[in-house]
Amino acid sequence: MPPAIDRRTCLSGLAALALTTGAARAQSGQAGRSDTLLVMEKGDHALSFYELASGRRTGRVELPGEYPHEFAVDRAGARAYAALYGAKSSTTPGPGGDAVYVVDLATRSLARTIACAPFRRLHGLRLDAKDRLFVLSEDRDVLLGFDAPDRAERPDRAVATGGLKGHLFSLSRDGETAYIANILSNTVSRVRPFAPAEAPRLAATGLWPEGNALSPDESTLYVANRRSATLTALATEAMTVTRTLPTRGDVVRVDCGPEGDLILANYAERSLSLLDSALKEVAVVPLGAAPVALARHPSSPLAFAALEDDRIAVVDLEGRRVQGTLATGREPDVMVVLPG
Repeated sequence: MPPAIDRRTCLSGLAALALTTGAARAQSGQAGRSDTLLVMEKGDHALSFYELASGRRTGRVELPGEYPHEFAVDRAGARAYAALYGAKSSTTPGPGGDAVYVVDLATRSLARTIACAPFRRLHGLRLDAKDRLFVLSEDRDVLLGFDAPDRAERPDRAVATGGLKGHLFSLSRDGETAYIANILSNTVSRVRPFAPAEAPRLAATGLWPEGNALSPDESTLYVANRRSATLTALATEAMTVTRTLPTRGDVVRVDCGPEGDLILANYAERSLSLLDSALKEVAVVPLGAAPVALARHPSSPLAFAALEDDRIAVVDLEGRRVQGTLATGREPDVMVVLPG
């Protein structure tokens, strides 16, 4: 079991790593401020703020409805957009939620709610480089688009995914292309939100595709197929499989770094696999509990894994080890680092 770090104890190793790579920030007048880890706590229906230097929770925004889930933060760090999934997991029956919450990060408050009915079970959520918002409706198999989400009242567009039970997706930086993992149809679909007459392009990658991530140059989509226990490399232009590798089984999330290295969250094995850019596994990091979400620090060699036992593991990617854990509210999941 990795060593526990409670909120009263300084995360000294984390702070040291952050300061080492954050010297430029300190010289620009931001010394003394702490990075914040923003965490969706599904079971508590809340978005919580954790000061990384101390591990303290410094704020919480309660969200109405059952199981808000995926969220993203705009480029300015001013707003977070959170999708109301309305179900505990992808296998939980029920209609699900139909709202997107807009959270003001400065005041740490719920600013407004965007109504999305009749589209429900809102899950996958991404922002493009222009801060346009895209949200996946799992029950309707439709990708919704919001051109100005900070003031939108309803979706501006909707395009069919061409698959069944689209759960997670990756988005090109320009927002022109989305790649959707469809759990029940065992396909990945490429859709063009701003070219609605273009039909989805489909590829079969394996059984139960879920976690996925684009390579830095966006030429390859990496897809974890949970029931096939494989990782697929998909050429995004041709939508053809170029490589398939075995995994340790039941990989739920994939993260691709700026150098093309991958982190795989091994749910069944309760570990992380670290892969180099050639897709060679270079390390396995035991976690002590099942991981459900991943995030990287934007400027330090750190990653964060949300665990099923209400903790977040802080992983030193250079040392290839867990350097500590952070206690959270119930069912932590998606995380975003807000630089201090």
